[in-house]
Amino acid sequence: MKPKCLFLLLLCFSTVSLWAGPVSLETNEVLRLRALVKDEPGAAAQFAVLRATADNALADQPDPVKAIFMEGHLEKDPKKIRSTAALKDRKKIEALGWAWAATGDERYATQTRKFLLAWARVNQPDGDAINETFFEPMIVAYDLLRNTFPMDDRQIMDAWLQHKAETLWKSTFSVGFGGNWYSHRLKIVGLIGLTIGDDSMVQHVAEGYHKQIKAMIKPDGATTEFYIRDSISYHLYSIEPLLTLAGAMERHGIKLFDYEAAKGVSLRHSVDFVIPFAEGKKTHIDFGNSTASADHWRAANGESHYAAHPWLPKSSIRMLTEAAWFVPEYSSLAAKIDGHPEQKFLDWRTVINAAGPR
Repeated sequence: MKPKCLFLLLLCFSTVSLWAGPVSLETNEVLRLRALVKDEPGAAAQFAVLRATADNALADQPDPVKAIFMEGHLEKDPKKIRSTAALKDRKKIEALGWAWAATGDERYATQTRKFLLAWARVNQPDGDAINETFFEPMIVAYDLLRNTFPMDDRQIMDAWLQHKAETLWKSTFSVGFGGNWYSHRLKIVGLIGLTIGDDSMVQHVAEGYHKQIKAMIKPDGATTEFYIRDSISYHLYSIEPLLTLAGAMERHGIKLFDYEAAKGVSLRHSVDFVIPFAEGKKTHIDFGNSTASADHWRAANGESHYAAHPWLPKSSIRMLTEAAWFVPEYSSLAAKIDGHPEQKFLDWRTVINAAGPR
């Protein structure tokens, strides 16, 4: 066999297991990711942090719980304490999945599958989007590795996620559009639909996104949460799920980031609303004039985040690096706000962005 033919054959075999999916990275993007963490010092540094978490998780055991209790529970609530402990698995699963993608080391894949299946066999959805949003890293890790699961195990995972999505879509925890709850619902249902290939679910989410933009974003770019809670933090909490969703949907040929409703409101418009605050041209006291009783209740119970305090520009970095998937210039602004304007790879999201579609 000629050397060139042998090389192509080996390349074919080496990439069969690399295929991920619309939520994470596709084959050629996984190969670019591997090149980045090998050849780019900044990307290698970000990966080193993630890999350390993955390495530490190789000897760990999963810690799933049947139900997650986060929304509406104070920090001192035993149910929330137990949920918080169990949810430490999220970072382990996320790190293990990406470590596999970046290296091809089967140890990471094996442990990722072990953790995910443990959760799928124990955890049950409750229809609360604020609880279910914590499962995003698990969905992404499964999307990365779904093609490597034996068929029986894949059916277990698919059924678990589909049950989550269907329960959440039918949920009456929160009714109507406009708040952060609905953004998180759209994100989780959309990511699941894309991962398991449920086109009907994906279409319902796309339609829901259009309605959410119309109901949630005001002509100045601010969200309803900003006006109700007087909080940039909750403005971000409302739009960051939509940024995650829009990035995944774009891989499916559905462009949402620049979708404009009446008066030109869009997700991009809502990102840009934050920019003057992120740059320090404007300042804001978060929760200073919140009209939400939950904020006052939490502050009175010692949760200082919900008490009035100056909003910090660095809080916008995650939003900016997510939005840089669509507009690369946002990444430069994030680096400047972080105090490292020369830094190309500010976090793992910027590495993923660089490996993404060209």
